[in-house]
Amino acid sequence: MNEPHIAIPPGDEIAPPASRRHLHAARPAVPPLPEDRQGFRAVLRRGDFRLLWLAQAASQLADKFLMFTLLIVVYDVSRKASIQSVLMIAYTLPSVFLSAPAGVYADRHDKRTLMIATNAIRGGLILLIPIVQVLPVVGNQAWPLIVITFLFSSVGQLFAPAEAASIPSLVRRDQIMGATSLFMTTVILTLVLGVPAATLAIRLVGERAPFFIASTLFALAAISIWRIGTPLRAARTAPEHTASLRRELREGISLIAGNPAIRLGLYQLAVALIVVFTVFALGPVFMVKELHRSDQDTYLVLIPATLGLVTMAAVLAQRAGNGFSKAVTLVIALAVAGASLAAVGVTPPLFRSLGADGAIVPMVLVLSAVFGGALGALLIPAFTILQERTNEETRGRIFGGIFAVINAAVALPLLVAGIIADAVGVASVVAGLGVIILAGAFVVRLAFWRRLAILDTELSAAD
Repeated sequence: MNEPHIAIPPGDEIAPPASRRHLHAARPAVPPLPEDRQGFRAVLRRGDFRLLWLAQAASQLADKFLMFTLLIVVYDVSRKASIQSVLMIAYTLPSVFLSAPAGVYADRHDKRTLMIATNAIRGGLILLIPIVQVLPVVGNQAWPLIVITFLFSSVGQLFAPAEAASIPSLVRRDQIMGATSLFMTTVILTLVLGVPAATLAIRLVGERAPFFIASTLFALAAISIWRIGTPLRAARTAPEHTASLRRELREGISLIAGNPAIRLGLYQLAVALIVVFTVFALGPVFMVKELHRSDQDTYLVLIPATLGLVTMAAVLAQRAGNGFSKAVTLVIALAVAGASLAAVGVTPPLFRSLGADGAIVPMVLVLSAVFGGALGALLIPAFTILQERTNEETRGRIFGGIFAVINAAVALPLLVAGIIADAVGVASVVAGLGVIILAGAFVVRLAFWRRLAILDTELSAAD
């Protein structure tokens, strides 16, 4: 059957139809041409995609509100970094068991209904927190908050794959990369805005205010999804061709295991996220014990780090396709991230021994910005590799398997970091983590450099 002709405005062509089909078969998104630099503006002109993006922004901001506030509340109740680590494990653990099945489930059912339901349920679960806090028996205990966090995260596992799988249905094929980049940028910006916004809400109207704000944001997200007019129902499959859940999960695992570039991207992404979650969990404790400030001032460190990440995203976007090497970037990013994180841990005790207490906070802020830039150089190429090496037919299963593996890898370091921080001090843990990452950079460069060449191999040759 001949492919139907689609009229494309002058100057918007990206390739002849046959070439375009070949590129999309190898990867779901292609790099924009120089004349397509207004990609964000183009995809936001599409009403249904704009509604999906608004839902994502609202739900991401609500998520940041919730988790940062819970870290503060749990520490105020327990005064133990290990309990904060347990909270973060409750947040990440559902992904270990549910991410892969959720990816398959989202491909089988109406994604619009799934996204509406998950946002509504998460908003309701958040409202349980201020109710629990006023109860006489459990109001001053951390375990009810950990249980609610676990349920909240479990429900949320269905939203992410349904949301990601909906993007190709709401934009043109040549706009998928721009749409995906916008979603990644939104995740970063909601972190920048969410942490200080939650802190201000706590200071102005109390610790319970962020919970009501987050619940309202989830309600707005559900309404935005409800207004999408494009059908997002799963394609009907003949019963004889319907694969079992177990078979589809096995296929996803096989696809990851059989593609060296995807495996390397997975390792890179896992390392970056382990560091992110560990530092995020230890942030309030570091502020109190090392910088001698309130745990609500954690945004002072997180904002420079996030701005460094956003800056790196802009730099990488400019260099993409111009001799940019993912392998070289990986090694440099590991080295810089490790060195800057080790310096953050060493700075407070070192400067105090030198009598330069007043320079501790400014120095930590500068190092945090450097660390954030290095973290961006790890995260963004890793996501790019995974986007480039997957296609529309396998994306859900592959990303479901990837997130399951990553969250399994994240859980243990979180628990261990909190326990060690209580025993030897949070500065030692931060510095030690930095030294481990720095050593990893040398190991990768000396022992695994040849294997990294696959990251810079053309897709036609690699696939």
